[in-house]
Amino acid sequence: MRARGTTWVAVSLLPPALLLAGEGGVAPDPGFAFVDAAAEAGLTTPTICGLPDKPSILDGTGPGVGMFDYDGDGRLDLYQVQGGITHDPGQVHAPDVLYRNRGGWRFADVTAAAGVGEKRYGHGCLAADLDGDGDTDIYLSQYGRNTFFRNRGDGTFADATEAAGLGDERWGTGVTAADVDRDGDLDVYVANYVAFDPKTTPRLGNARCTFLGVLVFCGPRGLTPVQGILYRNRGDGAFEDATRAAGMWREEPYYGLGAMFTDIDDDGDPDLYVADDATPHLLYINRGDGTFTEEGLLRGVAFSQDGAEQAGMGTDAGDYNGDGRLDLIVTTFSHDTNTLYRNDGERFEVVTFAAGLGESTLPQLGWGTAFQDFDGDGWPDLFFANGHVYPQMDGRGLGTAYRQTNQVFRNRGDGTFEDVSGAAGPGMAVEESSRGAAFGDLDDDGDPDVFVTNLDAPPTLLRNERRNGARWLGLRIRGRGLNPDAIGARAWVETDGRRQVREVRAGSSYLSTSDPRLLFGLGTAARVERVEVRWPDGSRARFEGLAPDLYHQVSPPAPGPAAVRR
Repeated sequence: MRARGTTWVAVSLLPPALLLAGEGGVAPDPGFAFVDAAAEAGLTTPTICGLPDKPSILDGTGPGVGMFDYDGDGRLDLYQVQGGITHDPGQVHAPDVLYRNRGGWRFADVTAAAGVGEKRYGHGCLAADLDGDGDTDIYLSQYGRNTFFRNRGDGTFADATEAAGLGDERWGTGVTAADVDRDGDLDVYVANYVAFDPKTTPRLGNARCTFLGVLVFCGPRGLTPVQGILYRNRGDGAFEDATRAAGMWREEPYYGLGAMFTDIDDDGDPDLYVADDATPHLLYINRGDGTFTEEGLLRGVAFSQDGAEQAGMGTDAGDYNGDGRLDLIVTTFSHDTNTLYRNDGERFEVVTFAAGLGESTLPQLGWGTAFQDFDGDGWPDLFFANGHVYPQMDGRGLGTAYRQTNQVFRNRGDGTFEDVSGAAGPGMAVEESSRGAAFGDLDDDGDPDVFVTNLDAPPTLLRNERRNGARWLGLRIRGRGLNPDAIGARAWVETDGRRQVREVRAGSSYLSTSDPRLLFGLGTAARVERVEVRWPDGSRARFEGLAPDLYHQVSPPAPGPAAVRR
């Protein structure tokens, strides 16, 4: 949607909803507790993002984070994206931080030694093997030139942006990767937000930019939205802009933030979902040849339960109700609810309030999110990283605040969730203005931990201390050729008559990348009956007798007559 005249309004849709009390009662013990281990782990560098009073939309938006194994030692490392203090994209800003996992919840700042430390105004972090050489590369979307760091395979990186053709100069946000045309290598989509010009963009103090009667920064409405980009991998280390050829070009683009490749219709081809701010969300369905049809409105995932545009921030896909289909979650602005879309096959139904996610998310402004089984019972729970964009909300009795606590909702297994944030450990009491969140098993103990970035403060590192004795199964799915991490693979695990599904993904949540391994909670199941894996090329394999409480590496069947194909 293009800027409409010279009317400037505050960020996001403002539904006429009243703030309600939380869905009351004291939550029962969820069987796990989060402890903030950031200080213990050595994660002390604050995330810089503009000036403290957030005078512009650039100051208040904030970056994502990454969780991946950059040096191949089997441990998940952490990447902290930094913003900047000035609005000049050519200025030197605070450097990003790469933390190497030393084990035992100790991390070392190896930014300089690894040759990263990007000093542009950063936003999104994609960690994926984009050149197919077996090492995880880093692609950063930014205000100003995006940057591609190629992993040399020796623990260091080289800036290969220009050679790869990935140095777009617009304000990049969500970034995600998948093999969209099934030619064996990973393609990249970058969502773009607004055309921000520090010289002309209205900011804090403009009388036409208010929220609940309070002067705040301006946008995104009133600012010019920017077209997202699909980069097709040529297979020779370089990428080309395939946005028009793939059917993704929009004459009137939207304000893109969260982006995620996911096979939403389970036909073996990666589709693309984009959570847009103050404009409809987009769902691009892959036709099977690397071209797409946009079907967000048709399939019911473009608007809220009231049929309104929302301020889409972060997004994830997961099968929360056990029917074998991937559902969608989108985080949104305060005085609105996060939105849960249940996949009913051809269409989705908005079930936010029916699932118990309504009242509790109204006061919060959500960002990073994921379906993760924190208690290991086999039902994916939900996590929301929260924090307002306006410091001006504090002390005004408006039912919201700039610094907020994050939230975790336990899946009851009957299609509903309960807010257990207050019973899920001291880590959930941290109050910051949080943004990106990445998820993964940092200590290989079978439960997912969470890495959250906080504006103008050190990050939060939530160590999951599960205490209910739940069993689990981990899968490290390997691929072949130029997609060795098998991005786009899908796995099904059967135990005690239940069948769970997970997907290997690169880029989701809010501008973040999470652990590529798949983790399945088994509850009290003593054995795993069957595991089935489908690789991006369509080949399949079944595995029986995999022991629980371990990570297993699985490789694709050899090409040829022995391979089981769909």
